[in-house]
Amino acid sequence: MAKEKFDKAVENFDRTIALLQKIKDGLLGNENNLRIANDKIDKVTIRKLTRNAPSVAEAFKELEK
Repeated sequence: MAKEKFDKAVENFDRTIALLQKIKDGLLGNENNLRIANDKIDKVTIRKLTRNAPSVAEAFKELEK
């Protein structure tokens, strides 16, 4: 009976370790995605955001007046 409880405890530890490994892998994947997104957002400029935007061109014309 003690052997069965011991084996069951070891099995539970193995399942917990496997679950934690999946969580760790998911978090590391998210970290990579955030790094990529951060690199892309660093390249965004107002000029790129407003290029070919007629409303922005109109607003600048109004400012010039």
